[in-house]
Parts: sequence; structure tokens; C-alpha cells
Amino acid sequence: MFAENGKLRIRPVMGNQVKIVVAGDTCPHGSAEDDLLGGNTSRLLAGIKPALEDADLRIIQWETVISDTPDPTLKCGPNLIVSPGCESFITEGGFEIALLANNHTGDHGGAGVMSTMKILKDKGVMTVGAGMNAEEAAKPLRFEKNGLKFSIINVCEMEFGTAKADQPGANAMKEYKVPVQIAEEKRISDIVIVVIHGGNEFNPVPSPRMKDLYRSFAAAGAHLVMNIHTHCPQGIELFGGVPIVYCPGNFFFSDMGEFNPASFWWSGYLPKFTFDSRGVAEIEITPYVFSPAPWKIEALTGAQRQWYLEYIDRISAAIDAEGDHLFDIWCAFKYQMPISWIHNAPAEILLNDITSEEGLKRLPVIRHLFTCQSHNELARNVFLLTEQKRISELVKEIPYLTELRTARFAEQAK
Repeated sequence: MFAENGKLRIRPVMGNQVKIVVAGDTCPHGSAEDDLLGGNTSRLLAGIKPALEDADLRIIQWETVISDTPDPTLKCGPNLIVSPGCESFITEGGFEIALLANNHTGDHGGAGVMSTMKILKDKGVMTVGAGMNAEEAAKPLRFEKNGLKFSIINVCEMEFGTAKADQPGANAMKEYKVPVQIAEEKRISDIVIVVIHGGNEFNPVPSPRMKDLYRSFAAAGAHLVMNIHTHCPQGIELFGGVPIVYCPGNFFFSDMGEFNPASFWWSGYLPKFTFDSRGVAEIEITPYVFSPAPWKIEALTGAQRQWYLEYIDRISAAIDAEGDHLFDIWCAFKYQMPISWIHNAPAEILLNDITSEEGLKRLPVIRHLFTCQSHNELARNVFLLTEQKRISELVKEIPYLTELRTARFAEQAK
């Protein structure tokens, strides 16, 4: 599909066209934050800048709070935050739109959400997927480019930091409402784009639920469906001529362990979509790697680029051919996680006083199983596979999944 030249031509372009790139998860914290505040943003982005500039519009998944007033909330996972000034990554990259529907936008409460939105607005960056309350957070972003009218619907799975009726946060995905929104936006705009933040982290193949859900968004009339969150690349498929990009991987996510190019954490692909009034006519992907000392993002070339393109073809073909079975293997690989969460639930505390400080500290991991769609799907399938006595057989296939999760582009000559 992409291995020959990184391009997929779906059909000829007709009339006005708009080229849009969408960058994956981005959080320039830690030592990269020092780089940005020290004026080194141009150097960091120089290796990927040509791919960004070869577009009419740039969109980025921004997965951190921007504020100088930390106020970490109770949740699972890290409470991400960078200092004001780090938005230079967005402005230097030429990104006009920041996607904020994710599980870190609300990491530092409502004040952190509003600080992030205000700083970006003051820099001329449009945002979507967050707001001062649930109603505002759910509003699509509408804009016009080269004579085409666009609507972006941005939602995230129901983890932490989502907006409430009277509380700022990210736009929590209500699956049954998205098709209604798509229909509403199609009456207003030429092009409707749906971007979701969800999925199982580090799993290279989308789950059965993701496939069914995102295909339903395409069937409802979306012209592009894109998912971001898994911190590794997932494949691309066409459903009724509509591209579904399951995840491009991280775009830039610094200081999360030692640099290791064999881990897909450190690489991904930048998709560029050529739109006309009928939707996406062509896709082009640019594989890249980001690394420290000094921090930089570099587009892959030569044999390394070729390996990456062939890998995207491989995992794209796996979506239908073996995707459901690979998810079962993934569940066998992860089966201890939901069971340990339940085992560690402080039942003796919660049954007596659900508002106790100790109980509240230990409750978030349990909430994950009930409210986060991907964690819930994982738990449900683990219990089903256990009931079917299939776990032990699936465990034998984990090496195959491990190989699929290993990046080998760095083993190729540059």
C-alpha cells in the first residue's frame, strides 16, 4: 500500500484541494522543555520541517498542560505539565490547530485546562476537544481553507480529566452521539474529520471494538477517521473509501525512559491527507524518529524509511487478516493487569467509607475498568478468554506479537 513511495492514491483529485498533516502525541517535557525555553525549537524541528511545510494546514495532538501553576489531580499515570513558552513547539512547527481531547489535558484541574487554551489562543492557535464545560468541550471546530469548509470532531475515551457540566476538561467520547454530530456537521461543512484519543497503549493492532466503532463513524459520513494514543504506530485501512488511521505513533514525547530505537515509542509516521470536496483523495506518510542529545525529530531516509513503509503495510494488512486473534494474544499478554487491579481494590476500606483518603487514592485504577472504553474491553476479553480456558495457549503466541512490537529500522543502513 505505502511501501513503494509512501503514497496511497485513493482516486483523482477534483477541484479545490487542501493538504493537511496530523501529528501524533506530543509532550515536550523534561530536558526537552529546557531546549524549548532555551530557544532551540528550530533545531529540534529542523529534520521534520520540510514534511510539515509541504502542507496547507498542520494539526497536532497536544498532550500536556501548559501552566506555571501545577495542581495535580488524582488519577492513574503521570500528571503532565510544561511551562509557558513551550508552545513554541507548536508555533515553530507551523501548527494552526491543537487537538486537546486526551487523558492529560485535565491533569492539573480546570485552571490547567483554561491556561492551556488561553496560551494557545493568544498565540493564534485554534483548539478543539476541550472547554470550560462539557458542552463547550464537545463543540466541533469549523474553519475554511482554499474554498473548502471543514469540521473537526475531537473526542477521547473516558479516562481522567474529562469535562463535566460545570467543570473544564477534555471532551469525553459518547459513542452514540458521534454519528449524530457527524450528520449535523455534514449539513454545514464539506469535510468532516473525526479524531479520537484512545486504544490500548503499545498494541500495534487495533482492537475489535475500535475497528467496529471507527468504521461506524466512517459509515455515518465522516471523510477521515483518525485515532491517536497508543504510543506506537498502528495501521491504516480504507472503509468504503474513507481512510481510518488507527494511530501514527508519538510525534514527540520526551524523557520517558532511555532512548531505544527498537521501541516504537521513539518513532512514528506523519500522515498528509489531500482533500477535495469529496473527501480524502490521497495519503502520504513520512516516517521519522525522535531522539535526545540533542533533542531532534528526523525524517527517515533510505533503507530505514523503506523498512518503516513496509512495516506500516504489514500492520495495515493485519487489521483484517489477523487483527482479532492478535487482540486475543494481546489480552493473554496483559491478562494480569485487570486481575491485579481488582485484587488490589481496597474493598474493606471502600465498603466502610468510600470517601476515605486512602480509598480515594486507590480507586482510580478500578474506575479505569468501568469508564475507559479500551481498559473495559481488555478486561472483558480477558475474563472471556479465561472462561474459555484459552489463555495458556495464547501465551505461547506472545513471541509473535513481541516481534510485531519491535522496531527494526535502525538495524538498516542509512
